[in-house]
Amino acid sequence: MNTHHALENWVERLLDENMPLFIRTVESVANIADREDSSFSDLAWSILKDPTLTAQVLKVSNSIYYNPGAMPINTVSRAVMRLGFDTVKVMCLSIALVEAVVDGLHRQKVAIEMARAFHSAVQAKNLAITRQLAVPEEVFIAALLSRIGHIAFWCFADEIGAQLEQVMQDAQNEDEAEIEVLGFKLERLTLRLSQEWKLSKLLETVLQRPNSKDPRSQSIRLGYEIAKSSEGGWDSINLKKTAGYVCEFLNLPENEVMESLQESARNAAEITESYGAGMSSRLIPIPGPPIQEPVSLETPKREFPEPDIQVQLSSLRDLSSLVSKKKADVNVVLSILLEGIYRGVGMDRVIFTLLSIDREFLQGKYGLGWESENFVSDFRIAVDSSRPNIFSDVLKAPRALWVTEDPEPEILSLLTREMSNLLGTGPFLIMPIAIKNRAIGIIYADRRPSGRELDEESFDNFSFFGQQANMNLTTLTGQ
Repeated sequence: MNTHHALENWVERLLDENMPLFIRTVESVANIADREDSSFSDLAWSILKDPTLTAQVLKVSNSIYYNPGAMPINTVSRAVMRLGFDTVKVMCLSIALVEAVVDGLHRQKVAIEMARAFHSAVQAKNLAITRQLAVPEEVFIAALLSRIGHIAFWCFADEIGAQLEQVMQDAQNEDEAEIEVLGFKLERLTLRLSQEWKLSKLLETVLQRPNSKDPRSQSIRLGYEIAKSSEGGWDSINLKKTAGYVCEFLNLPENEVMESLQESARNAAEITESYGAGMSSRLIPIPGPPIQEPVSLETPKREFPEPDIQVQLSSLRDLSSLVSKKKADVNVVLSILLEGIYRGVGMDRVIFTLLSIDREFLQGKYGLGWESENFVSDFRIAVDSSRPNIFSDVLKAPRALWVTEDPEPEILSLLTREMSNLLGTGPFLIMPIAIKNRAIGIIYADRRPSGRELDEESFDNFSFFGQQANMNLTTLTGQ
């Protein structure tokens, strides 16, 4: 089998392997981040749709590295606003990479490659910051994913991995061993995966132009060299040689450079640990005594969000902050509103439906907690006067409504078959979203999937969120 066919066979195999979180996150987060018209609400939505990703982003956001002041970050909206769009994008892709790793025959090799990837990324980003290069987060991502071919291979290598490990013991370098056993270098697999998954244009440039003098490309290559050479010890000849290149690149003295590289290594170990890759964290060589493992901020996973007063307060503060700064659009307000209701009030499902221009129907716009990814986009219900239902009735109301298990006859008559087919049966909360008393849509929330009861406190909190959103939207739109 020639080199091209051997490489493409591995690309095809890896594309077919079960790496759903990684691929889904790359497609949603990276594509959103690359669009010029994206807002932080788009990024927040892509995270909130995945409860596991939401929990991980909040955990990492509260780590020592990202939140040294220990000011609690309880909502995704606050994480994006406080840490920035690019930083949270880096978090998501890093989390997805860790989650994509599976235990197999070559767990140790995977852990080593993960350690190198995170160490390289932190070193490269700090080099870019020191050189004042544009968008250092892009450098971090490219450096982190520069080992994706190696990581993916060792995750699914099975017996051929054992053969490659054996040859590596005798070969002069890893590239020679990879070509002998596989017919290609794993670096080429990284390039192909980056092209298939549209991971990073910067990464592709680095791989296709290894001798480029572009400073961002040099940062990435130096980041890897620092990570690799430090594995032989911080006093090793290879590390000192690499440090010399860094001195030239940064135009800084050796003592200052070595102090910075060692601090970056400590940060890399902390970051890797916070992402849940503890085994890899311990493989990153750091000078001096071992770092103290941070206290886990992870809370027990729940199938459905429980009421959380801290999330409610954070969401309300975020809404107030938008008004005071007067820099937000409707989508930003809605992202904060739905997160506050879903994660703060503790609802199983929540959806915002937007009224059409002709005011004849409601179309699903945003939603959280729905089993089908297409449910929100496919949601559509008529609200014209010829077919009255609870949605059309609520559009005329100034306040929230709690539809109980046994509703009044006048409410029962508005619970149409169309509604039951869309949402099922049982109690729910519903409220119009309006700008200066003119409805633009409806918020609906329930606990039907879990069967948990609605109560007065939940209804009051739901109503209050809706009222705050309506006031803020009126203020922000200047009407």
